[in-house]
Amino acid sequence: MSYAIIDDVINQIESNFMCLHLWIFFSKKAIEENLSLYAKNIKLHFKNGRWFILSWYKIKDSLENLYIQQEDDNFFSTFIEINAFRWILSAMLEGIEKDKKFKKWLENILKSENMDSFRYSLRFIRNILSHNIDPEMKLHDHDFKELQKKIFTIKSKNINNGKVKLAINYETILPKSWIKNYWFEINIDFNSLKKWQYFYNIVEKADIFMLCEFCYNLIIYYKTV
Repeated sequence: MSYAIIDDVINQIESNFMCLHLWIFFSKKAIEENLSLYAKNIKLHFKNGRWFILSWYKIKDSLENLYIQQEDDNFFSTFIEINAFRWILSAMLEGIEKDKKFKKWLENILKSENMDSFRYSLRFIRNILSHNIDPEMKLHDHDFKELQKKIFTIKSKNINNGKVKLAINYETILPKSWIKNYWFEINIDFNSLKKWQYFYNIVEKADIFMLCEFCYNLIIYYKTV
């Protein structure tokens, strides 16, 4: 096993899950309070005496827009969510595909029927978040066509006839001392995927939050074994 890989996986998931909480807090704070009053130039210092200035008026305009528009789903929160989701899910996939010990550990606690649906759910969602620059998050052929072909070759309890079902129940996966009566389910029907579909009509944003949280909790548990 390469310890560098799993260390990077753990660091990326922990850091981005923390940032997801922290920066969404700031995006909500910017709606409640006019933070543009605190805008100022920020000088960044780099090696060899180089520097770059983040302009106060860009910061001021952005904060004013957030406060005036009063929208929970704004450009700031959307940017935060998409990037944190992508990093967390990509890191988990990296761990599964490049660290044999971590993959075997996951297979033992998720069981084979959930392992496949977990991996391919991660891959589908990661693909959409990584390749999509459409602010409305609509599907494009390159987001899912190759994966769609692969899904149709798999037959298991939770992947059958192009349908992927990921059912996560904390009580059956993590130690009994963890959260009880806590579960979520993601269902992706690859038969019905079409170009220009809205991504969040296929997988709800709430479920992606819970999937990222599950990845985080898996990493925390893995560190204890």
